[in-house]
Amino acid sequence: MRGFISFLALLLLGGCQSAAPTVWQVAPAAFDFGWQLSGDAEVAPLQVFASPDEVWLQFAPQQALPAVFGQGPAGEQPLPMLRREPYVVVPGRWQTLIMRGGHRLAYARRAAVDEPGLPQPEPLPGSEPEPEPEPATPSGGTPAVSPAGPIGPAVRAPAFVAGPPDATLRAVLARWASQAGWTFSAEHWALNVDIPLQGQAQFDGGFKEAVRELLRATELSDRPVQPCFYANQVLRVVPLAQACDRSRGAAT
Repeated sequence: MRGFISFLALLLLGGCQSAAPTVWQVAPAAFDFGWQLSGDAEVAPLQVFASPDEVWLQFAPQQALPAVFGQGPAGEQPLPMLRREPYVVVPGRWQTLIMRGGHRLAYARRAAVDEPGLPQPEPLPGSEPEPEPEPATPSGGTPAVSPAGPIGPAVRAPAFVAGPPDATLRAVLARWASQAGWTFSAEHWALNVDIPLQGQAQFDGGFKEAVRELLRATELSDRPVQPCFYANQVLRVVPLAQACDRSRGAAT
C-alpha cells in the first residue's frame, strides 16, 4: 500500500511539472519584429516575428489555422508548421509568407532592412562609370569657367489629395488619373460595389505611389483591393485575391 501511494505521488508530481509553461530558448536579441501584415483578417495572424532560421506566428485563440506558404524565387511553397504554444513556427529565412484559408488570403512581409555584416555585391567589369574628362585649360594656365546662369526654383510634383467632394475611392482614382494623364473609367473598377471614402489625406510623389498608398488602406477591410498598372497608362482596380490580367490593359 505504501509503495502504491509513493507511485501515485510521483505521478502527481510529474503532472505538475509537465503543466508548467514552456520557455523557448531563443536569444531575445535574435528576434526580428519588422514584419507588415495585410489581407483578410480571418486568416491573418495577430503578429509575426522571426529568429535567424524560423518565423514565429501568433494566431488568435480558437482561430482556425490557415495553410502557410513561403514566397520564394520559384513561387509559393507549402511550409510545415510546428506548434510552440501560443505560437506556430515555420522553418526557413522567408521574406514573405502567405496564409490561405479557402478563398481568403493574408500576407506577412518582412520590412526591407539592410542586414549588417552581409557582403555587398561587387560591380561587374565595365559597369563602373567612366571618369569625366577634365576641362581643357587655356594656354594661360587658368581653367576656363563658364558663367553661371540663374538657377530657377525646383519644380515640385503636384500632390494627390483624397477628400471632398469625392465620396468614393473610385471617384478619387478617376480624378487622379485625369490629373496624371492616365485612363481610369467605370469598366476599370472590377468590383460590384463602391468603397466609401472616409477622411482626407494628401499623398506626395508620383501617381503610382499615391494609388498604392491609398488602396493599401483597404487591405484589412472587408473588400481589400489592389491596383493594376499597364504599359498603355491604364489603371484597373481588382480584388486583392485576384491577379492582374495583363491582357486587359492592352485591350482597353
